[in-house]
Amino acid sequence: MLPYVSRKNSLLSVQKYLLLTLLFLLFNATPCFGQEIPVELVWKFDNAGWLGIQIEEGNYQIHQQSSVTSFPAGSYLECAWGGLTPILRLNDHPFQVWKGNEIDLQAEDSTGVFRIKTPDGKSVRYYGSLTLSWAGNHWSLINKVDREAYLKGVVPIEMSNIWAQDGLEALKAQAVAARTFVVKKLQTKRTITDSPDIDQAYLGKEVEGSANRAIEATEGEVLVDSQNFLPIDALYSSHDGGYTEKAENVWNNPDPHFSSHPDPFSKGMGGAADRWRFIIGADILGKSFGLDPVQKIQLSKYASGRVKTVKMTDLNGISKEVSGRTFVQAFYPYGHPLQTQAFLGVLFEAQKIPNQAQAGKREELNRWKPFSLSSAENLSSLENSQETMGPRLDRILSSSQGIREAPSNHDVFIFQGHGWGHGVGMSQWGAYHMAQLGYSYPQILNFYYNNIALIKK
Repeated sequence: MLPYVSRKNSLLSVQKYLLLTLLFLLFNATPCFGQEIPVELVWKFDNAGWLGIQIEEGNYQIHQQSSVTSFPAGSYLECAWGGLTPILRLNDHPFQVWKGNEIDLQAEDSTGVFRIKTPDGKSVRYYGSLTLSWAGNHWSLINKVDREAYLKGVVPIEMSNIWAQDGLEALKAQAVAARTFVVKKLQTKRTITDSPDIDQAYLGKEVEGSANRAIEATEGEVLVDSQNFLPIDALYSSHDGGYTEKAENVWNNPDPHFSSHPDPFSKGMGGAADRWRFIIGADILGKSFGLDPVQKIQLSKYASGRVKTVKMTDLNGISKEVSGRTFVQAFYPYGHPLQTQAFLGVLFEAQKIPNQAQAGKREELNRWKPFSLSSAENLSSLENSQETMGPRLDRILSSSQGIREAPSNHDVFIFQGHGWGHGVGMSQWGAYHMAQLGYSYPQILNFYYNNIALIKK
């Protein structure tokens, strides 16, 4: 059971929500939100020159210009290009040059499901309808889908269907945040993308699962400002490193719904997202920023511990200062699986390990056999090996580049950090831990967002 203070605060929060919801209903202060979400499919199908579209469930119609063609379950549309000319093939018919503006693949009812696949093996199923257009050298795709069905393709990949077993309240909080995020986004934009690097991750019916329970339990619920009842920017990230961040410290845009405060619920959760380390030789570090081997690093930080700026000084006394985010971006493992030997965020400490190779040890250092691989396992064995008395870190290029052929005379820098993502708003791993401890989704949302009301629309 939650402690008395938490139960008291929860009761006050519920009373606050009831009052604000009543006021909302009386004054109808918020605009009406549309139910159909237009999603640009750029995450998996960006710059796709060839696509195959298969109708798996339900019946569809193909609308192009003034013609309408029946497209029932089992039908197949192949979209390709010859030179710079788009070509189409419907089922077993021959390819034809296409000279239209848009192709609308419209579902006749809510049961429609289609699959998009590419020659390189990408394959994703989606609910709803699909609009295709030719963008000069690739196909542009927009999936139009019911808002609640859209969330079924967001929540399981932003969190996990597995979390429904012991963290359903976290999935509910995620459903509310994701729903609010898209509502807010579409107030100023025509579409939202499916990319986690731009908006929030979306993989359609492909990831649908136990998280549906959270979406259905919170149907229509969004977060609004407690004073003007407008939807907030419901930002969230994977792991805040144990401390949330102010929006202005990330995007220079103050927002009263976010503050910087300790988050004990995220600590110890999330594996590599919670604690990671990156190692790099001073010469490799310098080259990354146009300097000679770096001799000194100075960090300026926000109250949260996140790095605001990094000042590097090389062996010639030349200095360069970059933002913490710019520094991380130079080493961030784009497109690679999450692992502890990686640079994942701006909440970190820097430590310099001076090169200690002595003349008496050099002969033994030179007897080391070079490693042919550059895996994290090799790095780990290199650091922990007790075979020699020499400082084996002088064999490391960096955590991402692997091992040198021979020891170097340069220092080594070790960056140890916490968290993965910008840290503004809800920490997904922290929310999961709160749910495991018995907190409800309104309590989770209240912990990560300020000045909010939860309404249904």
